[in-house]
Amino acid sequence: MTLRGWSLPLSPGGAAALVPPPPWHFSGEILGIDFRADPDAVAAVLPEALEPVGDGAATFVFADWSSAADADPRIAADPARGQYREAYLAVPARLDGRPVARVPYIWVDNDLSFARGHIQGFPKKAGDIAITRAVRVGRGGPRLAAGSRFAGHVCSLGRQLARGAVTLERAEPEGFVPRALRLPVWHTRLVPDLAGGPPLVRDLARNIVTDFAAADVWTGPAELEIFDSEFEELGPLRPTEVTGGFRCSLAFTITGAEVRPLG
Repeated sequence: MTLRGWSLPLSPGGAAALVPPPPWHFSGEILGIDFRADPDAVAAVLPEALEPVGDGAATFVFADWSSAADADPRIAADPARGQYREAYLAVPARLDGRPVARVPYIWVDNDLSFARGHIQGFPKKAGDIAITRAVRVGRGGPRLAAGSRFAGHVCSLGRQLARGAVTLERAEPEGFVPRALRLPVWHTRLVPDLAGGPPLVRDLARNIVTDFAAADVWTGPAELEIFDSEFEELGPLRPTEVTGGFRCSLAFTITGAEVRPLG
């Protein structure tokens, strides 16, 4: 009998596969804190193919996502499958002299997102993420309005890793996209060889993105703390200065990837 599936686990009908083929669609609410850290520590998380910008700039992002896939309508239909939260660190860099970004560390609370991320090259780990929701009625939370404070935090293996907040100050004009969200992100795809040979896959990959849109972008002053864990290397990346933050809605579709072999 032929087993089917775009990803593991394979099964007779293919319905057990965790990740369906792209296109994948994403819509989410994003909270980001821009900061500066030790430039040497930021440069140290970049692979050799990427050049550091040199100013220690970085962004910590908290995201609340809904996702879907054309090949598997169950993902959009079941919130336990398609909805998730994640937190990640992004650093700017240059590739062939052009501005790009890198995500060296990321945590997520959903197995589909975890597996899909590793296929892309996102180095996802399991974590617990909380993000302030915006409300439209009542007094149970903040509105999208000047003076409202939105917070996020992430834990993994019982250790708090980071917490931050943004106080909304101004609504940005239509078409404005925070820099951390508009740079193409280059990942390292790595599949080691359990038999002891060289990696089966080792390259740089960038998602091919269509239908990118940002809305309700607010910016304002921010705060960020990063904590120690014996399972992480975030300590050297503690902020020396927090330069501001943003909160917005974001959407895009991933249709595939551009790949660059590594030597």
